[in-house]
Amino acid sequence: MISDDTLREGMQGPGISFSTEEKKKLADKISSCGISRILVSYPSAHQSEWEIAKYLSSRNRFGEVYGLGRAINSDIDRIHSSGAHISLHFPFKYNSLDEVYDSIKYAVSLDWLTEVAVVDVTQYGINQLMKIVKRLSDLDVHTIQLPDTKGKANPKIISEIVAQAKRITDSKIEIHCHNDHGLSVANAIAGIEAGCDYVDTTFLGIGERNGITDTLTIAQYLLDTGLIDKESVDHMRSFSEEMLNIIIGKAGLSFFKNNLPNIGDNISTHTAGTHAAFSDVFGGTRFSVNVYTGRSMIKRILEANRLSIDDQDLTSLIENIKNISAEEGRTIPAAEIIEEAGRYVQSD
Repeated sequence: MISDDTLREGMQGPGISFSTEEKKKLADKISSCGISRILVSYPSAHQSEWEIAKYLSSRNRFGEVYGLGRAINSDIDRIHSSGAHISLHFPFKYNSLDEVYDSIKYAVSLDWLTEVAVVDVTQYGINQLMKIVKRLSDLDVHTIQLPDTKGKANPKIISEIVAQAKRITDSKIEIHCHNDHGLSVANAIAGIEAGCDYVDTTFLGIGERNGITDTLTIAQYLLDTGLIDKESVDHMRSFSEEMLNIIIGKAGLSFFKNNLPNIGDNISTHTAGTHAAFSDVFGGTRFSVNVYTGRSMIKRILEANRLSIDDQDLTSLIENIKNISAEEGRTIPAAEIIEEAGRYVQSD
C-alpha cells in the first residue's frame, strides 16, 4: 500500500540534499521498515542520481525500485540503463499528448512495471481525466499515478477520482498528495477508502514546496485498520525520529516553521528544475538549489542579480553546482552560485 518517495522527494525539500552515500544509508533504514516499493531518484538530472538508482536496483533491499523521469525517450533510456523500473510524469504543459503516449508505449515495451503520473489532476475535468486514465490503461501501463501536484484537491475530489479510475481500468492506481493546504493526509485516506492500490509518502512528509503525505501518519492509520503490522510501524516511528534530527541538521529548526501549510515560506520555494521552468504553472519566487536544479532556475537567479551568461558557460556552471551538491550533500545558496559564476558572467 505505501510507496515510499523519501530519497527522491526528500531531495526536493527546500534546504535539503543528500549525498550518494547518505542515500545508501537512508535506503538501508527505510528497507527495515517493511516498505517494498520505493522511488529513489531522477537519473537524467545528474550522474549521482543514476548511480543511486543502479546501486539500489542491483540489491534486494526493496521489491521494486523506481527512477523518475519525463515521458521522453532519452529519460526512459537513462532510467532503464540503471536497472531501475521506469516511473514517468506527464509534461506540465503540452499542446498534444501524441508524442507522450508514444514514449509511454516505448517505456512499457522495456518494462512491464512502468508507472506514469498524470501531473496536476485538478487541472482536468473528471471526464477528461478518465479519458487519459483509460488511454494509459490501454497502453498496458502497470501503475497510473494521480498526483495532486499543486495541493489543491480535497478528500471529495480524490475519492471521486480514485473511485472512477478503479471502475474503468485494471491498472494499479497510486495517489500522490501535496500538502500546500494541509490536506495531504486527509486526501490520502480518502484515496485509500476509495480503493487506491498505493499511496506515495515520505518520512516527515518532506518534499517539493512543503511536501507530501507523511509515511508514519499513514502507517498508523493502516495499523489501526489492520492493513499493516505493528513491527513495521515501530520501525517507521524510530526512523522518523532519526530523520527529524537529519533534517534539523541540514536545514535547521526553522525548516518546520517554513514547512507549515498555507503560511510557510516553503510553499513558494521550488527545488525541482521542472517546476521552476513553469512559473506560469507553479507560483512562488524562491529557489532551493541541488542536483535537481535546471537551466531556468539558475538563469533566474543570475538575472535577479543582473548577471548574464552564455549557454555553454551556463551548462558548465550548472554541472559544477550539481557536482558540489551531490558530493557534499547540501543545497547551494544563491550567494555561492553568484560566486561560482564569477569566472563566466558579465555584468549587465
